[in-house]
Amino acid sequence: MFAGTLVSLSSGAQNLVNEPKGNYGGDGTNAPRIQLNEDHTFVYTDLTRKSKPIIAEGTWSLETDELVLETNSKALNKHYQVIRDGMCIKTRKNFAFYTLCNCK
Repeated sequence: MFAGTLVSLSSGAQNLVNEPKGNYGGDGTNAPRIQLNEDHTFVYTDLTRKSKPIIAEGTWSLETDELVLETNSKALNKHYQVIRDGMCIKTRKNFAFYTLCNCK
């Protein structure tokens, strides 16, 4: 019984992630930017490709250590892993890897 309690406590500790809030990434023009608001809304801006700009908004939620974006935009990745105690989020799209950090 003690071992079961220890395992459940240690697995619960692994799932604790600081809730991401604030601006992640660059300025939106030279690097993608996502603004995560306290009310669980977001604005994503990626103007790095002038021929295919991405501007999206919607809501976000946190599931364990994964940031999930709810939006109608098909061009936007909707799943990001929260890393570095909530200071960065990362995702992969095809062969491109993106890490966006909150540089306060």
